[in-house]
Amino acid sequence: MRGHRSNPNGPAPRRVGPPESGAGSDDARRSHRLVAGLLLGVAGAIDASAGAGAVRVDPYVVIDEGFRRLDVTGWAWLQLATGLAVIAAALALTVDRRATACAAIGAGAFGVLLTVALFAYQPVERAMSALLAAVAVWLLAGHLRATPRRRPATQGGREVS
Repeated sequence: MRGHRSNPNGPAPRRVGPPESGAGSDDARRSHRLVAGLLLGVAGAIDASAGAGAVRVDPYVVIDEGFRRLDVTGWAWLQLATGLAVIAAALALTVDRRATACAAIGAGAFGVLLTVALFAYQPVERAMSALLAAVAVWLLAGHLRATPRRRPATQGGREVS
């Protein structure tokens, strides 16, 4: 046939998945990271405000053959510190670095674990905080999977393995 060229090596391999570069994929990754940062910031604010309120007042009383006051001040300080750490990790997500995403995942996961431990004392705040932090951790994990790792520099024209 005239004008028809055939490839002697067969058809070109087809690439599956999103394009390696382009504005769409970078914008999607950036928006996922920023939405995760917003969710983590709100979850941290809920934790910090609930922790600050529990530090000032011990409202928990058990009625069992009389009144017993529960001292949850240590847990409240831990909740306050975790909320502030989650807020700091959320703010650090504005910098597009793999380490900040890993730190935010760690802070969010610790916030979810603390929610499990403190759920009985503040169920409404704990449920909101856990849901927001879990969604943020899920978004950040997807962001890390989609972000390619940088390879180390080569030495003397050879690849380092």
